[in-house]
Amino acid sequence: MKARHSAGKLLIVITLCTLAGPAVARMLMAEQWRDLSPEQRYRSLQNYWQHQQLPAERQREIEQRYERWRGMSPEERSRIQQNYQRFQQLPPQEREQFQRKYDRWRQKGDTPRQR
Repeated sequence: MKARHSAGKLLIVITLCTLAGPAVARMLMAEQWRDLSPEQRYRSLQNYWQHQQLPAERQREIEQRYERWRGMSPEERSRIQQNYQRFQQLPPQEREQFQRKYDRWRQKGDTPRQR
């Protein structure tokens, strides 16, 4: 889980650094980059390249979700991570069944709680 968190942080750091200016960007990226393993670096670059290929609106959605995540309490983040891990551990058939129920719920116009 730490690897995903670090890679996610790096993606945001890269994005924010492009707005902050070249000197600050190089300093922050170098510091964060050194903290990553080669595998994490590779995955971070893959994520960054994929993010850059998305339409601008989709990029904004992802960045807004990340900001919402950052605003959550550690307890809420932990709860969400635990729920996701439980979902991942479900047998494929149960996971698909859960996904269908969730999709039907979303189509009704209900939206998850906003914080």
